[in-house]
Amino acid sequence: MDKTSRLITQAAFDSLRKTKTRWVSKGFAMQAAPATFPSDKIGFCVIASKKTAKSAVERNRMRRRLKAVALEILPRHAVSGQDYMIVARKEAATLEADALKRDMIWCLKRLNLLKNGS
Repeated sequence: MDKTSRLITQAAFDSLRKTKTRWVSKGFAMQAAPATFPSDKIGFCVIASKKTAKSAVERNRMRRRLKAVALEILPRHAVSGQDYMIVARKEAATLEADALKRDMIWCLKRLNLLKNGS
């Protein structure tokens, strides 16, 4: 059973942009807000702007890497009923996958959204 879902509605993006619940790590920034539509799934999106990399190829690589990390970490470690926005930073392209995973768990802990059993 899939525990994650992509955020596709504009309302979900707007609620995440307005939230003050944010933590920044070396490779990305993570924002969280209560889910716009009540569900037991974890909603998330990954954003990489032109500020992070001029090349679309690099931005897409960052998105793919962060999405893979999110799909591995969020279902096991994140509190459900929340929407998460992961905003790529320049270092996301060069950091190792293990470092990104550690950073994501660390961000969840700092946001008080880490599951108790994790």
